[in-house]
Amino acid sequence: MATANEAPASSMAAGRTSHTQNQADQRPAGTFGYTRAEQIEALHKLREPFLPKEIRHLPRVWCQACKNSRGQGCQKHTIVKCEKCNQKMPRNGHIDLAYVGHAEATNRLLNVDPFWDWEPLTVDERGLPQVDGYRGLWIRLTVCGMSRLGYGHAGDKTGGDAVKETIGDAIRNAGMRFGMALDLWTSSDLEIVESGGASLADGESAAPAANPTLKQQLSEAEAPKPVNQLNRLMGQVRDCWTNPIALVQIKGDAEKHGVLDEEVQGPDGVWLPLRKLLDDRIADLNQSIAAGNERGVA
Repeated sequence: MATANEAPASSMAAGRTSHTQNQADQRPAGTFGYTRAEQIEALHKLREPFLPKEIRHLPRVWCQACKNSRGQGCQKHTIVKCEKCNQKMPRNGHIDLAYVGHAEATNRLLNVDPFWDWEPLTVDERGLPQVDGYRGLWIRLTVCGMSRLGYGHAGDKTGGDAVKETIGDAIRNAGMRFGMALDLWTSSDLEIVESGGASLADGESAAPAANPTLKQQLSEAEAPKPVNQLNRLMGQVRDCWTNPIALVQIKGDAEKHGVLDEEVQGPDGVWLPLRKLLDDRIADLNQSIAAGNERGVA
């Protein structure tokens, strides 16, 4: 089992050699016998839309005044029963995020690969899955010989329910990396949640950004989105500072959102582009892992 300081060998492979290329095109190494064509077919099956009866809705209140009203709503948003999520929520002060539950996600995985599996990235001294400082869990989900990382969290839940919720959330999150239920996460929904409502057409503003120094460097119109994205990504960077694989994924996420070249403050207090911060840290971790492996062989 790989620890947070180790990079799994399968994900760090340098590539196939010329004399095995034709064979690898049919049955790539480490894929449990699945051919590339079978893997592609599995990915298509994972991305098939879920039936309406399999889709649930999770309410998310974006209005800060409503959040502070203890369920009473604010002057702009009255409390009503929402037809989508079937809960009492502030009208126009919340959105309903479509999602699939743990049972539906498990059923889809079983239909695609009856032998699918998941494993935690780190375990404790008892061999049990180990959570991070935020009680979140990093896992590796393997489907048809392909693996993706995922992260789960149980929110405010505690006890056994929190454990089950964390695992289910991590599996769904890793499944989304395969494209499972990806269509349910629309860009508009994500933008509303991440900007605190600033992206809504009615013009209501978001809460102040957590990084005012960076916000001052941006124009007023473009500040909310990159600031919120950077704050989110930098929080992930801090959580995964010793995990090179997770940092590579964070880099891809930053590039997707167009903030990879934004300046951030490193652990030593120096401002530098997020790209350089991640590249330097990933290189240092991989070098340490390689040095450790060499000492082990010696």
